[in-house]
Amino acid sequence: MSEVSLNTGVNPSITEDPQEVQKSSSAANHGDEVAITSVELMFAKLQNDLAIENREYAKDRIDAIKQKQQESKEISNVIVALRTACGNLKDTDNIDKSKIEDFNKVIDMCNKYGIKVDVPQSYTHAIECLQKSIDDAHGGNIRVANIPDIGDVRKAIADSGANYNTKHYPNYTNISTRDLLGVKSIGWRDVSTADVQEVLDNLKKAGPAMTVGTAKDIIQSLQDIQGTIGSDTQQQMIFVQDFMSKVSSYSQGAMSAISKSGDTTTAIARG
Repeated sequence: MSEVSLNTGVNPSITEDPQEVQKSSSAANHGDEVAITSVELMFAKLQNDLAIENREYAKDRIDAIKQKQQESKEISNVIVALRTACGNLKDTDNIDKSKIEDFNKVIDMCNKYGIKVDVPQSYTHAIECLQKSIDDAHGGNIRVANIPDIGDVRKAIADSGANYNTKHYPNYTNISTRDLLGVKSIGWRDVSTADVQEVLDNLKKAGPAMTVGTAKDIIQSLQDIQGTIGSDTQQQMIFVQDFMSKVSSYSQGAMSAISKSGDTTTAIARG
């Protein structure tokens, strides 16, 4: 959605600043040190107060429009990122999350707008298995082969695009690869709790795997939300135009009343 240009339809040359109107009212009321109280001046003050009030209303609406525009921009960025990640893949394929700078922003946006995202059971199960191994170790070492459903855990990590690599390896620094769970040949080895915890953290950071079909559903939901935001923005613009028209009308009314009051003061002074 493109940036909305605010056009209030009010001619600036005929819209008096309410603060300037207030100064004019004060000057008219204290000319030649004679306090003049008249219906015109009371009416001018009322008109001026209404002008200031409506100007503040207009400012609030403009701030709301700016916020909606920012929300729409963020949604557009996520939609583009998801479309790029989908590419020409089939609906049943997993998207390439590496093409999305921060995939968790997609999940956060879905949560923000109440868009349901199906989390694969394999992802949840992998987190549970790794966490159980860590808890059962009580800070000691963990034998990779003994991690529950290690094969499924490896697949869930691969599907999510999480990083297997860790930076600890206190017991086997001579191994050429740092791929902790991806290499089955090290399954019999004992690794530190810190290693498994790092893999678990990487898995949580990467988030669950997402199919192209799910990504397309999210895109459609975001487009619907974007349409609602656009309609709301247009309504807010109508309110701004209405308030600014009132500011113009009330300001002119105040200036007219002050002018009439000035004429009355001059007539009194001349006798």
